[in-house]
Amino acid sequence: MAEGGFIVAKRALLGLLFLASCGSVLWGATYTIPAGTILNCRLPRTITTQISNQGQAFTATVAEPVQISGQTVIPTGATVQGRITSLSRPGHIRGVGKMVLSPETLAMPNGQTFTLGAVLIHAYGAPGARVVDSEGLVKGPSARRGDLEEIGIGAGGGAFIGTLVGGFGGTLWGGLIGGGAALVDRIRRRGPNLALPTGTELKFQLTHQLVVAHSGVMEYNLSSR
Repeated sequence: MAEGGFIVAKRALLGLLFLASCGSVLWGATYTIPAGTILNCRLPRTITTQISNQGQAFTATVAEPVQISGQTVIPTGATVQGRITSLSRPGHIRGVGKMVLSPETLAMPNGQTFTLGAVLIHAYGAPGARVVDSEGLVKGPSARRGDLEEIGIGAGGGAFIGTLVGGFGGTLWGGLIGGGAALVDRIRRRGPNLALPTGTELKFQLTHQLVVAHSGVMEYNLSSR
């Protein structure tokens, strides 16, 4: 009996060791998030060409989880961290505000950090802002229409006053003077700044695959139950 009990105990121990080794292998496995995957994020604070600077760091919070085979591999609350690698303020008479937000790392809520290869493809909720190329360049609103309207209003007002004062000749000179004054005033001021306000939705697309440890994935999914 003693010998039989020893054999049973030995087999049970071997079974436990086998299960433990399988769990260890599984725990050390990884999930691969393919290139092309979209990260839907939101800005926790405003970025603008008025006060932001080239080289400045930025953070965007993941707003929708990324799942693979029913498992959450990037949870809500993870953060994309990067830098403003290019920034141009609008000119006085031509040009618009521009910037490039370049992601560098992905930080998980559990402290894991991964190098991130991604590019901005869309920005929603920022008036007049649009992503215009494959490098993620964001352009702000143009002042051209406003310039023409202001100059036109100035010319019209000058022409009206000129008509009252000097007839047709006064209309011509009044229009020229009024339009010229409006043009000089517009040149003196810069165009509208590019602003990505708090809550702006940014869509980043992975340009390289991202490998996430299985242990972290299990942690997210167990904590959400």
